[in-house]
Amino acid sequence: MTSKTRSGGDANKQTVGEMSKNDLISIITECLKPVQETVKTLKKEVEGLRDDVDHYSYQLKLKDDKISDLERRIEESEQYSRRNNLRIFGVAEGPKEDTNQVVMDVAKKIGACSITVSQIDRSHRIGKPGSKPRPIIVKFIGYGPRRAMFSAKKALKGSGVTIREDLTKQRLDLLKQAAEAYYEKNVWTQDGVIMVKVGDNRPIRVRSASDLESLIEKHSPPS
Repeated sequence: MTSKTRSGGDANKQTVGEMSKNDLISIITECLKPVQETVKTLKKEVEGLRDDVDHYSYQLKLKDDKISDLERRIEESEQYSRRNNLRIFGVAEGPKEDTNQVVMDVAKKIGACSITVSQIDRSHRIGKPGSKPRPIIVKFIGYGPRRAMFSAKKALKGSGVTIREDLTKQRLDLLKQAAEAYYEKNVWTQDGVIMVKVGDNRPIRVRSASDLESLIEKHSPPS
């Protein structure tokens, strides 16, 4: 009885070796369906995450652009606030000096005789005392006297005294980079804008690091 039952039950079963190829494929396909569904679900989730990443990346870029634009505007505003300022370097420093009078002496020396002491808003030395005379920063009450003095600064050539515009840290760093690339004699400032002379071309305005990078790409610095 037991042997018959066992033999009868075995008659309804097939070993893997007895199955046809199609039967095997059918069984494997059925077994893989849950896996395929899981893969599809995961694929959709990954695509959704990719869309989220793209969206947030775009939003982040917009914010970065806004921040960069805001920083640029702030820096331009700060530079504009210095438009009536000049910095004078190389003037001997004395005890209890009147820096307004020192500025007037320099103005007289370079022939800017139209400037009067009443046109000076304020002036003072900047930095800590040392072995070299500290520069003087002077703010005029208007752009006119400032321009008159800055335009006459060529008369100081060879005297050891120089007059420069009052630049923000960003502009000053950019000026130094431009001078290193194209030599100091070919780089100067005009109303806070850095000017670079390249070959026989007209002077090129450089307002930002990207401007300087573009200039270097178009006109390789002299070796």
